[in-house]
Amino acid sequence: MARRYRPTIACMEATDLLQRITGIRFFSRLGEALPATSDVVPAASLAQALQAIDADAFEWMPTTLGDPDPFHGALPQPPELAEHRRELNRSLMRMSSALDLPALRCGAHDLHLVARDAAMFAGRQRLLEVHLGLPAHWEPVIALYEQGHWPLAHAPGRLLVL
Repeated sequence: MARRYRPTIACMEATDLLQRITGIRFFSRLGEALPATSDVVPAASLAQALQAIDADAFEWMPTTLGDPDPFHGALPQPPELAEHRRELNRSLMRMSSALDLPALRCGAHDLHLVARDAAMFAGRQRLLEVHLGLPAHWEPVIALYEQGHWPLAHAPGRLLVL
């Protein structure tokens, strides 16, 4: 039997969440000190993060619409959120077009688009979480973006953060 979700987000709440997310100064503190906790594994550089992904069984955070949500699995895409998702994507694409961050490059790898797309995915999923009344698994991810960091990978109960 399919799960039924009951939308709980009002238009004002969606607008407030959208303003909060689009007001974030994304990637402004990459590589700066971040305290290690039981659920956050800090990486001082992209090179260190890439090594941790391989060594510690982390998986990249999702970046595309077709990627599964690592916290909730498959979720419906309510049509009433379509305009909010488009607005979020447009805002983050504008923001990221001006970014030139050496911290997102490692050797021949330039991860600007991956970082941007992961931020867009996180924002869309947080909006969906609130709308469907789901547990706030994406809230800590958004909070890390608000601090200027990039939560680039996950493992059960942990986030790898640059």
